[in-house]
Order: sequence, then C-alpha cells, then structure tokens
Amino acid sequence: MQPEQHLRRYGTSTGLDRHPYAQWVLPVRGELQFEVGAQGGRLDLLQGAFVAPGEPHAQQGRGDNGFVILDCPAGLFDDATLERLCRQRWLPLPAELRRALQPAGQGMPLPGLWPRLLRHFAGDGSGARLQGLCAAIQASPGQAWPVARMAAHVGLSESRLHAVFLREFGLSPQGWLSACRLRWAKDQLRRSDAPISAIALAAGYSEQSALTRAMRRECGQSPAAWRRSDA
Repeated sequence: MQPEQHLRRYGTSTGLDRHPYAQWVLPVRGELQFEVGAQGGRLDLLQGAFVAPGEPHAQQGRGDNGFVILDCPAGLFDDATLERLCRQRWLPLPAELRRALQPAGQGMPLPGLWPRLLRHFAGDGSGARLQGLCAAIQASPGQAWPVARMAAHVGLSESRLHAVFLREFGLSPQGWLSACRLRWAKDQLRRSDAPISAIALAAGYSEQSALTRAMRRECGQSPAAWRRSDA
C-alpha cells in the first residue's frame, strides 16, 4: 500500500468530487481556487491543501497551473495524524518542500515525498511547531499580528521566531503574513461580491489603496481588474 503521485493542471470547475483515499494537493506553479468540506480557499506556491478520505471537494484553476497530487490510502495514516490534518486542511509549505516539488514540473518523479510531508505536517514532525500559528493567522488574517504576538503564540523570542520562519518558509514572519493576507483577499475577490474596501479592511490592510498596491506588485492588476479577469 503506497501513495500514488500525479501532476495535474486544472481548468474550469468540474463540480464536487470525493474518493475513499486521502489526497495532498501541492502547488508547483500557478493558483487554484479550492473548496474542501464547507471551507473555501486559494492555493498558491506558499500553500497546499489536504483532503480527507470521502470528503467532498471542488477546484477551479486560473491561468497556467500545475499541482502535485498525492493519493494516499487512509490506512497509511495513524489516527492522530489524520485527525490533525483534517483539522488544518490548509498547509503552509516550507521552503525545503517547495524546492523538492519543483522537479515535478518537468515530469520528474519525487521519491521520498511522502516521508517529507509527514516530517513537516505530522504532529511530531520537525515543522509542527509553526503549524498552529499559521492556522490561527489563516483563520483571522485581518487581526493585528505583530511579531511579538506571533512569537508569544509559539513560545519563542522574536529573534528566534524570525530565524525559524526564514529557515522553514524562506520568509520573515511579516513577509509570510503579507502573503497570507493577499491570498485571503484574492480568494474573497473571487467568491464574494463585497466591496473591495471592505475586503481590504477584513484582510488586515489599512485601506483599499494598500491592497491595490499589493495586488499591482504581485499580479500587475488592480483588485477590480483582477476580480473581472477571474470571473
């Protein structure tokens, strides 16, 4: 009983899907609108997702994209690991894992991917200490998240937290937070008709113009133009 690995590109939504095995969805390039259970989110190079066995999910690609899909029989997981992954769903991808995924974009196999994932996301894995903090930020990106609060959340000093984020994600804590907020805002622009100003404030931006600057830097478009192009 071994995981099966695939490389997939997603286009328009094909409706709800479900299967008896667990599935890891890991980006190699591009973005993906993703819904699992009753939760919706957006996957990009910094974030993947986990789908539990039998859980309904749907996805819709935008532009050029590629995702490593790892199908895992439920029997490969111990109960504690499966429960932890079901609670988290959205997976902040460490820099080491992102680098390991890149050869898949050229059609190359990824030996050892399964143990790498467990090392980062199982409860006793080396990257587990940041997962609770990342999940809390993803759940409430619009809250104030100064580095002092983030450090206290995981019981580290601010300088140590900075070093750990650089090691795990290749980003500073504030850099990771900025990426998280922008991802959340883009997801809301895609799925909500709420005013852009309201989305900006809910994502943690001081005003709509701050979101506009962030969108132009990353996407080369204003939020309004990006929303229209993503329709």
